Amino acid sequence: MIRAKLKLAARKKLKGSWVWGLQIILINILSAFVILSLSTIAFLIFGIFCFAFCTTPLSSNNIFNDISIVLYYISISNGRIITAIFAQTFLLTGLVAATYDLINGKKTNNAWGAAFSQFKNNRSGYFITTWFLFTVRCILWSLLLFIPGLIKGLAYSQALYIMQDAVDDKTPMTANEAIALSRKVMDGHKWELLGLMLSFFGWLVLSIITYGIGFFWTLPYMFTTMAEYHKYVMADYNKQHQTGLTNAQVHTTASFSVKQFIILKQAEEV
Repeated sequence: MIRAKLKLAARKKLKGSWVWGLQIILINILSAFVILSLSTIAFLIFGIFCFAFCTTPLSSNNIFNDISIVLYYISISNGRIITAIFAQTFLLTGLVAATYDLINGKKTNNAWGAAFSQFKNNRSGYFITTWFLFTVRCILWSLLLFIPGLIKGLAYSQALYIMQDAVDDKTPMTANEAIALSRKVMDGHKWELLGLMLSFFGWLVLSIITYGIGFFWTLPYMFTTMAEYHKYVMADYNKQHQTGLTNAQVHTTASFSVKQFIILKQAEEV
C-alpha cells in the first residue's frame, strides 16, 4: 500500500536524523511558547487598560463605557485564541519547511537553522501569507459544519509545499495561486490523505500516554511522511496533466507543475 511505502521512505530519510528532528520540535515548541506568552501578556495589559478606562470619569459617557467593556472582554476571551493560532503558524511552517528540505536533500544540519527553515531563501513572507489564508479559509468553511472544513483543509493541504517549491525555484506565486494549485493536485486524493493521517492515530495516542514525550519522535515522523506524500501526489498530478517528462523526471520534479501553473496563468492574463 502507498501508506506503507511513504512511511518507509520517511523512516529512511530520518535515519541518523531522529535527534535532529527532536531538537527541531523542541526549538519550535519553545519559540511558540515564548510568542504565546508575550502575546498573552500584551492582551492582558490591553484588557486591564480597557477595564481601568471603564472606571474613570471619562467613562460616564455610555458610548465610551460600552466600547471599553467590549474591548476588555474581547482581549481576555479571544486574546489567547488569536495568539494560539499565531504560535501554531510559527510552529507548523518551520516543521513543513525543515522536513521538506530533508526529503529533497537540502537538510540544514544545524538544528537552530533547520527549526527556522521557513525564513530561508526569502520564504518567510510567502509562508506566513499562505498559512494565514489556509487557516482563515478552513475556519470559515468550518463555520458551516465540520465536514466542509475538513474537506477544504485536505484540498488546501499541499499549498505550503507548493509555495516552498515556487520560492526555492525563484518562480514566486501568490498564496491564492498556491492554494488553487493545491486544490487541483488533491482532486481525487483527499480521502487518501485522510487515511494516511489517520494511520498516525496510534502514534498520537502513544505520545499522549507518555505525557507528550512521544511527540518529539511522532511529529518528525509524521511531517516527513507528509512531505513524502506531497512528492507522491505531485508526481501523480504531473503524470496525468503534463507531457514530455520521463518517469524519473515526474517523480523527482515536484515543482514542475508549479512552473507550468504560472505559465498558464500568465498566458491567461495576456
